[in-house]
Amino acid sequence: MKVESGVKVAVCAICRNERAYVEEWVSYYKSIGFDDVFIYDNVSDDGTSELLVALDAVGEIKRVYWPRKEGIPPQRDAYGHFINEYSHNFDYVLICDLDEFLVVDQGNVKTLIDQAEALHDQIGAIALPWLMFGSGGEEKERPGLVIERFKKCEGSVARSVKTLFATKNTYNMRTHICDLLNGVYLDNTLSVAQWDQKMPIKLKKPEMGHARIHHYYTKSKEEWLKRRAQPKADRAKIELKNVQEYEKYSGFSITNDQASMRSAEVKANIESLRKKVSSIQVVCNEADIEVISINGDWIFGAIKNLKSDRPQTVRVVGEMSEAYVRSVRISDNLHIFTYKNKWRNTYGKSFQLSLVGASRSKFITPADYPAPMVSLKWLAKFMASAEDHIFAYALLALSDSTIHEVAEVCRRLKFTKNKKFTNFFIALSSYALTKDLDSLLVEVAKEDEDFRKMIFDSKKSPYLSKLSV
Repeated sequence: MKVESGVKVAVCAICRNERAYVEEWVSYYKSIGFDDVFIYDNVSDDGTSELLVALDAVGEIKRVYWPRKEGIPPQRDAYGHFINEYSHNFDYVLICDLDEFLVVDQGNVKTLIDQAEALHDQIGAIALPWLMFGSGGEEKERPGLVIERFKKCEGSVARSVKTLFATKNTYNMRTHICDLLNGVYLDNTLSVAQWDQKMPIKLKKPEMGHARIHHYYTKSKEEWLKRRAQPKADRAKIELKNVQEYEKYSGFSITNDQASMRSAEVKANIESLRKKVSSIQVVCNEADIEVISINGDWIFGAIKNLKSDRPQTVRVVGEMSEAYVRSVRISDNLHIFTYKNKWRNTYGKSFQLSLVGASRSKFITPADYPAPMVSLKWLAKFMASAEDHIFAYALLALSDSTIHEVAEVCRRLKFTKNKKFTNFFIALSSYALTKDLDSLLVEVAKEDEDFRKMIFDSKKSPYLSKLSV
């Protein structure tokens, strides 16, 4: 058997809400010779994002966070980003979707590349036409591989293509075809591609050739209807699909089981990646992540019931960006973490928190923010050295707790770096008993100007700001 050359090949896709299909798609492409898998995460809410994060963490894929940007098609933008940032690490790249599976008649993708390079001195790209698959009469979604569930296809390949391109000769990727700097654009017969002159992104007379893309366009009727109102990753707006379009593809009668011939290897790959993901999921599946205190600049958080004494990675996801921080073990049952949002603006008022490996994220809204007194007690107990933050929450807590309650928490702390905090609460406790405002002001006046401003700032200290000064 001929040994394939040492070309390095990657596949790249962008996806949104594809939780049920990710593992199979990744495993399939690894089974046909692709060295690396890149998935641009168009921010899902069905668990896809969390799965992609976990797969990235165990080295199965490279996941790129890719939220929607107003007026920018996320798919084309992602492809451009991939070409600029990652494509130089590979000789060839296939860009396709998670319902598209490359099928090669002999060997794998590297066999196909070897055959093409043996025929042509300089390869630019290979156009791979779609072979469309329908529902095969399947009404309901059921367990099993896509490549096993759907085997009914059209009798011939479509003129639409996806492209396997040589990175050194490509400067731009469109949705279906690429723009070349050099080299020949082949079709799947490994001859120079002939394009439809009225629509030169489609082949003029496509053939079955040596390879093609199995496009599982509809899957079952239930799966089709589930997706019909979802935004697509290649559109900025919702595209409503209709039942009539589904019916167009439901009557195929030709049976094609080429892709399913790889089922055993795909299933073995799925089992392998699930074991890897499980190794990090078992640590955090029962863990409870929560916010201890929060403002526009900082998150202080806690992780309870974490089955590990090692630091864990916490994912903070805002509307347009995400960040990662490491936890610190405090006890057998507790880790804590901090994230500085100041200048980064990762989150606004609402955001998501999750542990890398967890199957779901926790959505945090202002309604979930802890009361200042709760934050104060947590910080005082577990982060006693965070004196500036503790004092800041003590000032806020005065608005919904008594001076005595706040002072009692703070008196137990040493405030070793900030003796002025201790002195202030002694003076404030005295004021609570005597209502002698002048004496309190005299004590505050002994401190620096920044401290005095903070004490009577309406946002930082709503209760004290109401005192006459």
